[in-house]
Amino acid sequence: MLTAGPAWTAPADRPQTPAPLLSGAEEVLVLTGAADLGFAEACLRQARAAGARTTVLYDARAGATVGDGSAAVRDVLPIPVLPRSGGAFRARVVIAASPSAATVSIGSGDATPGGWGRDAEVWTHLTADGATVPTLITDLADWLRRLPGLLWIEALGVERLEAVAALLSARPHAAEPDEPLLLVNDQVPIVEQLPFAAGADRLGVATSAFDPAGRAFGEIARAVRALQVSLLVPPGVRCDVAGLTGALDEVGGFDETGEVLVQTPAGGRYRGAGLVEWWTGDAGVLVTGGLECTPESLLVTAADPGGNCELALLQEVTASLLDELEARDITLGDGSLAVRTPEPVPPATTRVLAVRVHADRVEASLVAAGSTAPDGLVVTAGETSVKLPWSGAEERLHTYVAEDVRLGGRSAQVRAADGTQLGTAVVNDVAVAVTRYSHASPLEFRELASVFGDASDLDALFAAVAQLASGRTPRHGVPVAERRAAEEERLQGIVGPALLDFAFGRAAVDAADELGIAVMGMDAGQIERLRQQVLRLGGAAAGWPLPARLAAFRIVLVLAAAGLWPAPQDWTPLVAAGLDSLVAADDEAFAAEQAALATVGIAAVHHGHLLSPLGGFEELRAQVRLDEAPPAEIVARYANGLAGDVLGPEFRAEDIAADAGELLVRSAFDDAVDAIPESIGTVQRSDAGGVLVDTSKDPRRTALLVLDLLRDFPDTHVTVRGAAGTDTHGWWNGRRLVLLQPFGGRWRGSLWPGLMTGIATYAKGASPLPTASRTWITEVAEMGEG
Repeated sequence: MLTAGPAWTAPADRPQTPAPLLSGAEEVLVLTGAADLGFAEACLRQARAAGARTTVLYDARAGATVGDGSAAVRDVLPIPVLPRSGGAFRARVVIAASPSAATVSIGSGDATPGGWGRDAEVWTHLTADGATVPTLITDLADWLRRLPGLLWIEALGVERLEAVAALLSARPHAAEPDEPLLLVNDQVPIVEQLPFAAGADRLGVATSAFDPAGRAFGEIARAVRALQVSLLVPPGVRCDVAGLTGALDEVGGFDETGEVLVQTPAGGRYRGAGLVEWWTGDAGVLVTGGLECTPESLLVTAADPGGNCELALLQEVTASLLDELEARDITLGDGSLAVRTPEPVPPATTRVLAVRVHADRVEASLVAAGSTAPDGLVVTAGETSVKLPWSGAEERLHTYVAEDVRLGGRSAQVRAADGTQLGTAVVNDVAVAVTRYSHASPLEFRELASVFGDASDLDALFAAVAQLASGRTPRHGVPVAERRAAEEERLQGIVGPALLDFAFGRAAVDAADELGIAVMGMDAGQIERLRQQVLRLGGAAAGWPLPARLAAFRIVLVLAAAGLWPAPQDWTPLVAAGLDSLVAADDEAFAAEQAALATVGIAAVHHGHLLSPLGGFEELRAQVRLDEAPPAEIVARYANGLAGDVLGPEFRAEDIAADAGELLVRSAFDDAVDAIPESIGTVQRSDAGGVLVDTSKDPRRTALLVLDLLRDFPDTHVTVRGAAGTDTHGWWNGRRLVLLQPFGGRWRGSLWPGLMTGIATYAKGASPLPTASRTWITEVAEMGEG
């Protein structure tokens, strides 16, 4: 067994576990007091992507942060528990295990940004990867198996604890010399397991909480009877100043030469580490964990009334942890600390543990304060409410189940059938949380821009997209909503949720900025390799099911927006081909996403055609026929982040949604009119179907320019409005030109019937028009005698 620590954690600038987890772990288990589930999932993302089930067991009284609807908690299996004793669950452990190895981190920080990164906590990290497991690992496995007897815990939690314990004890046991000793208090109080050396030279205690009379601290101090005692307390320490001062005075009377030192960290990062160390000469003994200096933590067992459920680590050390923190001397009661007064433990109340979503039912559990519990629950998540009748109980732990109902959201309000509010609970999809991914995409633990900057991640991403095309849920005889849910569940079990979120537009992508920077950072070889991968992806996607086509086309689209191809004529055909493949798929279960992404795609292709001399847009537009308008919110998610140098600054959801309907019914003539340069003047369609141009230039020459640009649309009526009285009307069919200009309140018509070489040279002013073969006067601006 390899051991690292004990050590104070350094501040972390990103979500991460206290130590690297075992690569290839099948199970990851986090034990904590309070929990930030969204943060914990971000920390455990890479282990989850590698195939590990991730479980976070936390104290239901301390609570869990769920976050808003965008917070991801579905991949972490939350297991809230309550100690049967009425105390607190205070073990802080992170375990990653497989049949052949394990990593175990035992410390003091909760699974929150503070406990795992911002605050100074103490952690010891152990790796057991040999043919046998040391005593500490088998002791930990045994404790996990005993733990359900101390807690109100769902059957699902018991299963996860047993799964982890089985992996920890899968190898033979062999004790190792000098290995740390695991301390748990389910059978014997912590203080009775400590090998105190009476008459030690030094005693150091760091904790964030004391009982009012300082009883627990006094018992430790009397057992050690050290010549020097140092006490480290953080701002906000929970204590009764008078009671703790009395305990310190008693310590000072052990020996006339005794010294008592009270300090607080100078840096302010220390929060809740429970630390006890004593020294005789150069030999030190250290106890670490989340221990508080209270009877509930140290003097009683977890089975005694009010006793906390504790776990700590005892080991011999050669250097003091307390000496590593910069601290300043204080006097208790001088006002330099924001001391919190200990409060009595509130009486037990009925507490909801969790709401579980299964494939065929919704299930909730609660711990009743007394012998009775509500007959039924009403669970509300978002705009959905379901009624759950009572199903059964194990003493005070009650279960409520309703079959054939569905519930979404991340958290739920729970009330009794009579309307009594019972609190909130985490909503968790069990099938999703316990599934081990077989081909997880790198998006599970890396951002898209980072993936495109790494060749191996790119290969893994394209391989995962191909996995979306593997098999499919039967379509016949299954309602669309049920089939979609089943298909998402099946695909998520293969590639994980991140790639599905990308494919279905649930994950934001900033292609124009972050991806653009990633592309700019590639060398020529990397760019060419990526282009070839995209070409192969586009070709393969033509025969894939719709979810895979969605993922493939969105990759093509975001890379085009990121500038992977230098010119519109390079990327437009690729996006058009991908769009052609996307709209050819037929699957009503994902029709909303298909229509939304096709809407964004047709707008992108149209933009590319306006910038490049490419044909074929009419043929593509003829294929893109949407039965109904796509949901605006999905269009917005797909369009988000694509605006930029490639697709234009106005390529945004509101503009795309407004233009998409017109784009799908507009003609090639509309596109030609839009393509007329702004330098000519202000161009718009006339009510009669012609073109109206306002210009400050020569109206006659401007009319020739516009007619030449619209040569593919014979006899379009072009009206050019210049200075007062200088309007010009024109028609051109490729051979015959008709122009009308003002003449004494009427119009003079001029006809050129056989301009075989066209009018381009005349439009550009290279040479003047020849003399008209025919002229006439008319009252109205119509083609008339032409």
